[in-house]
Amino acid sequence: MMNIRFWGTRGSIPSPGKSTVKYGGNTSCVEVRAGNQILIFDAGTGIRDLGNHLMKEFAAQPMMTLHLFISHTHWDHIQGFPFFMPAYAKNFQLYVYGPPARDKSLRDLLKFQMDSEYFPVPLGDLNAQIVMQEVRETFRIGEIQVTPFYINHPAMTLAYKIVENGKTFIYASDNEPYRYTLHAARKDQLASQYGAELDQKFIDFLNGADLVVAEAQYTLDEYRSKIGWGHSPVESVVEFAIKANVKQLALFHHDPSHDDAAVDAMVKHAQKLLFAQKSTIHCVGAAEGLEIKIT
Repeated sequence: MMNIRFWGTRGSIPSPGKSTVKYGGNTSCVEVRAGNQILIFDAGTGIRDLGNHLMKEFAAQPMMTLHLFISHTHWDHIQGFPFFMPAYAKNFQLYVYGPPARDKSLRDLLKFQMDSEYFPVPLGDLNAQIVMQEVRETFRIGEIQVTPFYINHPAMTLAYKIVENGKTFIYASDNEPYRYTLHAARKDQLASQYGAELDQKFIDFLNGADLVVAEAQYTLDEYRSKIGWGHSPVESVVEFAIKANVKQLALFHHDPSHDDAAVDAMVKHAQKLLFAQKSTIHCVGAAEGLEIKIT
C-alpha cells in the first residue's frame, strides 16, 4: 500500500491568503509512504511543515532515513529546502535525488541558494547525513523501483515513477506538451508530428498508473499566451491521462493567480471532459492535507 499526502500544491510562488485556503498556498511538496520508506517529491515551501511533522514523529528514533526527489531546481521546487528541519538533525539521513544540470552539479545548485548572500546557514553546516545522487536511470530503494523520465520544461526536469508491490505512483510536475512547443518554434507539420511522438513516450510512461500527480497550471485560454513556459493546459493533462488509461489523476501546481474558485472550476472542467469521453478516471484537485491511499 502507498499513502500519498500533499504538503504544497502551488506553482511558481507561494500564494497564501483567504482566497487559497482550500487548495493551499505552499509550493510543491508531496509525501509518499510506501512499505517502510518515506519518499518526498520536491522541496517547495510545503516541505517546511512536513519537516516539522517528521521531527515530532521521529524525535526518539536513533536514525531515520528519508528520500527526497527533486524534479528540477526552479525556486518553487527547492525554496523550502533550507527550512526543512530534518536536514539539521543528526538522527536523520537524507538521500537527495535529482537530474544533472547542464553545467552544474545537483549539490552546487542546492548550495547556491544557501550562499551567505541569500541565506545565513550554508549547506555544509547541516547536521543530517546528506547524500546527493544525480539520477539517470532506473534504480531501487529496497522493494521500491524508481524510474525517472525527462519531461518538457525550461530546465532539466524529471518525472518519477514509483512501483511497489504491483502499485504505481507517478509524480509529473512542470511539463508542457511537445507538440505545442515544437510547432510554435518551427510552425510546420514535421515539428508537430515529432512533438506528438515525444508526447506519446510520456503517455507510455504514464500507462496504467494507479495515481498520477500531474501539473495542470493553465486553462486553455491562459495557455495560448504562455506557450514555451513549460506548463500544461488542463485539457492536455486529461487527454494524456485518458490515453494512458490511468486510474486516478490529481491536478497539481496550481497557478498563483488562481483562487480556490478558479481551481474548483478547472477540476470540474477536467471531470466533465473525462465524463464526455466515458472515462472512469477519478480526478481531484491536489490540496494541502489531502491524503490518497493506493491499495
